[in-house]
Amino acid sequence: MKPRASDGYIEGVGNIRLYYRGWEAPRAKAAVVIVHGHGEHGGRYAWFAETLAGCGISTFVHDLRGHGLSEGRRGHTPRFGIFLQDLDRFRREVHGLVEYGTPLVLFGHSMGGLIALRYLEEYDSSFRAGIISSPWLATALEVPRWKITASGLLNRILPALPFSTGLDAADLSRDPAIVTAYRDDPLVHDRMTPRLFTEAAAAMGLALQRSDRITVPLLFLLAGQDRIVDTEKSRRLAKSLSASRVSITVYPENYHENLNEPNRIVVVRDIRDWIARVT
Repeated sequence: MKPRASDGYIEGVGNIRLYYRGWEAPRAKAAVVIVHGHGEHGGRYAWFAETLAGCGISTFVHDLRGHGLSEGRRGHTPRFGIFLQDLDRFRREVHGLVEYGTPLVLFGHSMGGLIALRYLEEYDSSFRAGIISSPWLATALEVPRWKITASGLLNRILPALPFSTGLDAADLSRDPAIVTAYRDDPLVHDRMTPRLFTEAAAAMGLALQRSDRITVPLLFLLAGQDRIVDTEKSRRLAKSLSASRVSITVYPENYHENLNEPNRIVVVRDIRDWIARVT
């Protein structure tokens, strides 16, 4: 049976309208709340959501402010913490959409992985577990010192000035069709402002410092050939957490987007089986 697709808007911080999509499975055993990565949008997770629905799991994803069909300056936020506040508002919306008692699982990819980790550190929410895919805890290549200095200066005088991230879509996936679709997607952007850059850098430090606050089980999905984020940094963080509550899966050949790699069926199966164990 196909999932029931839905969409709508919620009100984010500062009266920003945030667009969301839902794929509801009949008699869902669990529901996944996705936080997508920088520059992309929730529509890119349709295949994943439809596949999970076939396993009896509903999925919901909102476009981050400044992304996709949500309002806001592209690639900008005044404070990183606003992403967490928006997510908490969306979580409450999802609670009203699913059947009472349905366990919620938080899924964050790339910058969404950083947002998810920070959320679980700061909020006493009702998420039963968290899945962290290729989190942005550090870039794969060291950022030149001059760029950090320039961003710090611009953050003070022109915090919302957009610049290109320089991301190469070919680094996202080994699947040429995924790369082409990303490049042709009108809702994808490569904008980032000095404020978001500096706020994200601060959030990375906090994510590492406050990881002992996380109390729910976590599944880390890491890409062995990630050219965008530092896989080893994520592995070290995961290993520093309570071993009994953390699972780490590394896909040796994968590029950054585990859900869009040729072995995506294996990745989804791993996610499905883990959710069944922890919920």
